[in-house]
Amino acid sequence: MAKYEKFAMPIIKFIMTVLVLISYNSLMGYSSQMKNPIIVFILSLICAFIPVQWIVLIAGLTGFVHMYEVSLEVGLIYVAIFALMYLLYMRFAPKYGWIIILLPLLYMLKLHYMIPIIISIFVGPVGIVPMIFGVVFYYFAVHVSDYVDLLATASEEESIQGMTYILNGMLQDKAMLLTIIVFILVIAVTYIIYRQSFEYSWMIAIGAGAVMEIILFLVGGIVLEADINILVIFLGTVGGAVLAVIAQFFKGILDYSRTEVVQFEDDEYYYYVKAVPKIRVAEQNVKVQKINEQKVRPEQAKQ
Repeated sequence: MAKYEKFAMPIIKFIMTVLVLISYNSLMGYSSQMKNPIIVFILSLICAFIPVQWIVLIAGLTGFVHMYEVSLEVGLIYVAIFALMYLLYMRFAPKYGWIIILLPLLYMLKLHYMIPIIISIFVGPVGIVPMIFGVVFYYFAVHVSDYVDLLATASEEESIQGMTYILNGMLQDKAMLLTIIVFILVIAVTYIIYRQSFEYSWMIAIGAGAVMEIILFLVGGIVLEADINILVIFLGTVGGAVLAVIAQFFKGILDYSRTEVVQFEDDEYYYYVKAVPKIRVAEQNVKVQKINEQKVRPEQAKQ
């Protein structure tokens, strides 16, 4: 598989960038230049051959152009949040930037509820920070959209401060707060169970994370009176669990019937190591021998 990676990865990054930019243009869509298919194609082609951290910067630049079309004030708020995110996280763990740029796309597809289980299994707690920024960027775009709609209906005498309106809206957004809290708890609990050494811990972790996410959103939505869709939450969570099981299968299912416990020591410590092998399909080693036809003399045939 490794020999195909250098060809497959640019194609995958190109396709994902196209989808991300389309979702950004659909969610924001204030700049006609950035919505141009030629611009989308060129940016996606560039992103196909650059590291993830640079793709995040291009996605951030796309968002800024859209926000600047609303107003300079809104654009500066966006830049401040993006700069904070980049300085606090992207410089130290750039390879997980895909979480930030994919979350708005998953929100548009109503698939964002699957992300905490995926993060807990394949990224771990380090994925919490980009997850938070991804959620914040999405809700920022939502409140900017509300602000634009409000400007369209406001009279010339009414003065609306974009910074105050958007920031107050985000701070009072119960759905955003509930989403961040639930996602953090699900990632933490699922990861802890997943890292345990008992049998089928990965399966229990995925199931527990899915059930916990549904219950927390249901209870939190009632307590906080947040605007949530329990059907979408249920379908998204189950979809995330199924996707995690499939991905774990290809990552390697463990064969607990061949578990081994190894003990050894050095001058200072005793070491107890539990080794659980992965299930692998044994390849048959068939050796084919070529039999050459030879002429046999009559006396040899009699013998």
